Amino acid sequence: MKKILYIRQNMPGGTDNYCKALYALLKDDSELRTIPVSDILSFPSKLFHYYYGSSVLKSAINQADIVHINGYTAWGTIQAFRIAKHLNKKIIYSPHWHPFKYLRHPFLGKVFFHVFMCPMIRKDADAVITINNEDTAFFRSIHSNVIQIPHWYTPIDVSQQITKKKNMVLFVGRTDDPVKGIEHLYQIPKGLYDIHCIGKGNLERDDFHQHIGITDEELRRLYSEASVVVIPSKYEAFSYVALEAMNYGTPVLMSDRVRIADYLTGVEGYQIFKYGDYKDFVEKIGMLIGSKVDKESIRLIFAPERVKNIYRNIYLS
Repeated sequence: MKKILYIRQNMPGGTDNYCKALYALLKDDSELRTIPVSDILSFPSKLFHYYYGSSVLKSAINQADIVHINGYTAWGTIQAFRIAKHLNKKIIYSPHWHPFKYLRHPFLGKVFFHVFMCPMIRKDADAVITINNEDTAFFRSIHSNVIQIPHWYTPIDVSQQITKKKNMVLFVGRTDDPVKGIEHLYQIPKGLYDIHCIGKGNLERDDFHQHIGITDEELRRLYSEASVVVIPSKYEAFSYVALEAMNYGTPVLMSDRVRIADYLTGVEGYQIFKYGDYKDFVEKIGMLIGSKVDKESIRLIFAPERVKNIYRNIYLS
């Protein structure tokens, strides 16, 4: 039985959720044993984001047959590659890539990636796992074995019928995160819609309803009540929020920089607006209200068993 170790930055967020979800997806497999996702001793670095304690990282990697490294522009990612290669482990790499222009330090990120990361990816990675068309095209210029896999979603049966509120618009994410595009919501005229925000951060409008620290039941209710979920992000490599919303039959308005759209061609239940075009954003909210969502297609495209089989084939090949 092959043992898999997941290495990622020690902090909450999308990469951490991905690793934990992948562990849960495969933990009962008959041919693979996934080592529980845990923090490896690490330290912050102003120049290189973060780095690991070498001896602790080596000890963790030594337990595994397959090392699944998650990271992009950090010295910790380089350490994981070097040690896994030195210990002759199979290396699977998920970059969680963002185009350089969307990084906080675009030039430094680009230099770091091309100087340090590219040579190791080309030479040492057995496979590179990507999430959307854009990063797939980028990494195929670097590596010959790139596999694009969507995130997956286990549908929640909504037995209780909750009536949608015709004018309710829902935003999910930190309101003070500049990537999430909250400024688009501030352009909605007061009184036009009933606007709800799930997440921490200060709001610049007193007519918005903010929900912090809510339960899963409350989250399900808000998704079900909303007429539209908006994702006006500057960049999203995927969007789990879109999957959750559409599972509840709630249509989604997303910016043209939200890449889950790569998987939704021909599927009913979403529209795209041009990021930064506030007029287009407001107009399309109204167009989406009352729209039908093709839940069955969504559930087929992002079915857990289908995605699990792709990962199994990568690990066992």
